[in-house]
Amino acid sequence: MAAASLIATALGIVLILLTAYFLAGGALSAIGVVSDAQRDTTIIRSKMLGTSVSVLGSSAGDSLLYVEILNDGREPIREMEGIDVYLNDPAIGWSIFTYSQAPGTGHWSLVRITAGDYSAEKIYTNQWDPGEILNMSISYSGINPNYFKIVTANGVGALFPV
Repeated sequence: MAAASLIATALGIVLILLTAYFLAGGALSAIGVVSDAQRDTTIIRSKMLGTSVSVLGSSAGDSLLYVEILNDGREPIREMEGIDVYLNDPAIGWSIFTYSQAPGTGHWSLVRITAGDYSAEKIYTNQWDPGEILNMSISYSGINPNYFKIVTANGVGALFPV
């Protein structure tokens, strides 16, 4: 009989150790996931703090709006596809305009990127670096915009009158 209680005790201890091992492994895994998410959030927020844009000028024509925007932050903007433009019509509200390489209604297109002195881009062509000016055209129809808003891929936006 003594051997049976000794075996049962040993088996109980093994089960307790296995349970503790799995609980500790799960906790360490969860800590790793939370730590990675916190690191990623910190990187995104740091880029958001370094992103800033301001409008230098705009001109509206027949269903076409040209805008010059200065990247006056410290972060380069690499993904033009991630930039959205919104136009506000007082009667209708906001309309979104996404990036397109070819100009067309309902989209904005890149005219050119120039250095701050309006000379040609010198470094990292086709990337909107700090101090560079993005010239864009926005093609619209059926609205009479009074404001436009540009929103970068990392969520930073700026609102300007047309």
